[in-house]
Amino acid sequence: MRIGQRLVLAVTPAVLGLLIIAALASAGRARAAPGVILWIAVAAAAATVIVAWASTRYVAARIERLAAEQRRGAAVPDRGDGAPRADELDVLEARMQGLATAVAAARDDGKRRELVAGERAKEYADLIDDITGVMGTRIEEAQLPLHILLSSPFGALNENQEEMLSAAQSAVDLADVALRRLRKVVELDRGAVTPVIQPIGLGDLMRPALAIAQARAVAASVQLHLDISDRAPRVLADAMLAQEALTTVLNVAVASTPAAGDVAVTAGERDEACITIEVTHARSPAPESLDVRLARRLLAVQHARLTEEPERTVVEFPAEPIRRTPSDHNRTAR
Repeated sequence: MRIGQRLVLAVTPAVLGLLIIAALASAGRARAAPGVILWIAVAAAAATVIVAWASTRYVAARIERLAAEQRRGAAVPDRGDGAPRADELDVLEARMQGLATAVAAARDDGKRRELVAGERAKEYADLIDDITGVMGTRIEEAQLPLHILLSSPFGALNENQEEMLSAAQSAVDLADVALRRLRKVVELDRGAVTPVIQPIGLGDLMRPALAIAQARAVAASVQLHLDISDRAPRVLADAMLAQEALTTVLNVAVASTPAAGDVAVTAGERDEACITIEVTHARSPAPESLDVRLARRLLAVQHARLTEEPERTVVEFPAEPIRRTPSDHNRTAR
């Protein structure tokens, strides 16, 4: 049965009621009832038929149109004798089944790809870890003879030879630092670093990083301006990891500022749950370096966040909740 026929059957009771009223009126059996009631019933039944018929035709037309659009791509089940069913609901049902199957297949494929990607990422992390370990060992083996040659040369070295050895030692040292940072990035991504989150004063947290940044600023002829709040709540952080990240952020800001430029560091409470450290500097847009990537991961592992903008870098730490005493509440109420 077609969906239009099914919907037309829905108005059959109203049609039958109208016919019965007309039959009673013609037979004279409804004379005991007031004429007004009879005509109201007739009008209500007629209105019901008109509204139901219009609605039925509208719904049937929409369903037929939708089924016609879907019939071309749907495999419609047959009635058992090889002939396809004419009911539009079968077409829509077949299409929905096809879509459900496609969605399930896509979901399974997504899970499979995610699993493969996770395994591949772990494999790459293991490879990088192995490579950095081997290269770090080889660099250490090269550092010792270079150091010995520069400190206690076996024979007279001319100025060019000393410069070459010094350049070689500097290059090896820089490579060693980069490898150590890369190895730490891999450890952070693998979850091998477990931070110890403890409350620490904002000044105590920033003091080592500011001392190093001040020395770098003096060497680079950069003015470092500080505005560190002494009333901010304590920061919830791993002191060593946070100081390493802040040192990197401040050093990058100083290094990217031209001579005679300014770097401003403002730190304080943004709200009751956040401590913000804002570093303003004249930094041109550049690809994110390994140092900044490491700093970002060091902060993320302790629930902090690093946001970079062309001339501003913001570090946000969670703050220690302030426990208010009854006297504080009374003072606030006043």
